[in-house]
Amino acid sequence: MSAYTGKNIAILGGSGTLGHAIVRQLVNEETGRILVFSRDEIKQLEMMEEFPPEKFMTLDFKLGDVRDLQRLKDVLVGYDYVIHAAAIKHVVMAEKNPEECHKTNVLGTLNVIEACKETNIDTAILVSTDKAVNPIGIYGKSKQEAEQQWLKANANGQCQFNVVRLGNIIGARGSVFEAFEKQRKYGVLKVTHPEATRFCITQQRAAHFVIQSINSENEQIFTPDMDAFRVVDLAKKIAPECEIKIVGLRPGDKLHEEINEKLSSDDSFSLKI
Repeated sequence: MSAYTGKNIAILGGSGTLGHAIVRQLVNEETGRILVFSRDEIKQLEMMEEFPPEKFMTLDFKLGDVRDLQRLKDVLVGYDYVIHAAAIKHVVMAEKNPEECHKTNVLGTLNVIEACKETNIDTAILVSTDKAVNPIGIYGKSKQEAEQQWLKANANGQCQFNVVRLGNIIGARGSVFEAFEKQRKYGVLKVTHPEATRFCITQQRAAHFVIQSINSENEQIFTPDMDAFRVVDLAKKIAPECEIKIVGLRPGDKLHEEINEKLSSDDSFSLKI
């Protein structure tokens, strides 16, 4: 019997890359209802084509925004678990729109916390990022504050709030992987710094790790074992025929990301795709 048999699971940001991957895994479990909640109507329509309602009757698609507290309260009634993967994630866009980033990543997370408490959610998982560790940019700082507020919510003892911290998800929209694939046709790949490194994880493994974290009895931050790679090595692997152009670190970029402990410049990095 599945650990999720009969359990109703809500995925906020459910039409994003990670949310979509989570749905693909959960539909094979004997769950109760699965809610896909997001503000992206086109992505939801695409998912409904992949998972026709007449065949996947447990799936429920609803539009909404984590900025809207009342909408969250309405849609979460009757659910057991919440996976909060809704966020403004792109470093450049966060730097250009700090207020909007704060509204979604921080205030939106506070809304999710309140909605979880009021609708008697058993366990809630916040999907966070390695950029929340010693952040220097708007996005990382917003996710660090979201993590802090999320774990602080455990003080009431009602709902268990856990955090899953991930690196770059391979194939995610807006990721370096997608950027290099798009740049490939022009013959030049843009790399910020020759020594810049990033952690990476596949969509399938990230989704599995998030789902498994629901079962934890501990209130904490969970981080999967992830390989780290030099971004320039990734560029060469994706398009060995292309020229590499070093463009410099952007506002909010770090040379090396961190997961739990600070990495030194002497650490060796491997590339596995």
